Amino acid sequence: MRRVMLAFSLAAAGMPIAACSSSSASVTSPTSSKCGITATATPTSFSASGGNGTLTISTARECQWSAAAAGNWIQFGGSTEGQGADAVPFKVAANADPSVRKGTISVGDQQVGITQDAAPCVFTVTPRADSVSIGGGQRKIAVTASSAQCSWTAISNADWLTIVDGAKGTGSGAVTYEARATTGPARTGTLQIAGEAIAVTQASGCKYTIAPASQPFATEGGSGSISVTSGAGCAWTAASHVPWVAIVGGSGTGIGTVTFSVAASAMGVPARSGTITVNDQTFTVSQAAGPPCVYKLGQTSQSFPAATAGVWSFGIGTAPACAWTASSNAPWVSITSGASGAGNGLVVFTVAPNPAGNPARVTTIVTTSGLSFTIIQEAAP
Repeated sequence: MRRVMLAFSLAAAGMPIAACSSSSASVTSPTSSKCGITATATPTSFSASGGNGTLTISTARECQWSAAAAGNWIQFGGSTEGQGADAVPFKVAANADPSVRKGTISVGDQQVGITQDAAPCVFTVTPRADSVSIGGGQRKIAVTASSAQCSWTAISNADWLTIVDGAKGTGSGAVTYEARATTGPARTGTLQIAGEAIAVTQASGCKYTIAPASQPFATEGGSGSISVTSGAGCAWTAASHVPWVAIVGGSGTGIGTVTFSVAASAMGVPARSGTITVNDQTFTVSQAAGPPCVYKLGQTSQSFPAATAGVWSFGIGTAPACAWTASSNAPWVSITSGASGAGNGLVVFTVAPNPAGNPARVTTIVTTSGLSFTIIQEAAP
């Protein structure tokens, strides 16, 4: 170019030019060898969450270039065309799929490989725990996957729970399981779904029956038994609700027997009944009355002087359940304590002075048992 301009300048000045038939000028573009391009990326490997990188382009300053990415998950943050050396930012989007993906960035005939890790599969299982009735039946568990490419399985860890549908799946889906009816105790089993342990509970299906429902006993008491029937594994316990019935053998599971004893009925105890419960079942024990009450007096009579009032007492002996009363047949004898009682007791009374000129006098204190205590007082002078 300088030669052309120089020749033009000389000709314009009228200066002689060396002999030649013609003159020419040529303009050349940068050759391909001069515009060699080198492209590198930093980094070239990304985690599943993505991130930012830089594309570095090295070439002569007069050389033009353009960049393109294969895959819409690689996005440029600056111009994709330029001249000379440059640095172009780019961004790698998050990878939602559970597989490694690879892409390229092209600059001329240069290709830079970009690799991104697979995303881990994330599952949400709903509900995380479930319950079924004692009658069993089918229930559903929903599975939500983070990607349609995520695979999962479902298995039962309990023999009474069965996977009916959805033992294997990809992406979001559902598992149908069936619980068997129960006549046994409450239980818990687990389903392993998409790596999650789902606890399934079932209420107790235990039902109890007893035979017989009641038993009578004579005054002297005795022993008895109750047959218990229930499902395998169903625990039961017997309890007496009266002190005179004692449980001898009163617990078990499934089919078994309760044994008990009934104490003899004591003197004066009326006919009575009590209950034994075996879980939710009630057994009735009835017993005849005890022997009739027998009473005894410690002494049967006492003499008193005429002039001085006396204080005296006599005892009544009988069984604890036997009640009694005492009453005076004369106004000059007063009962101060022990007018009534049960079992052994003491009747305390006072005797008033016999008025002057009164003859000797006699009276009694009678009890409900038909016994009487005689009081004799001397005549007054």
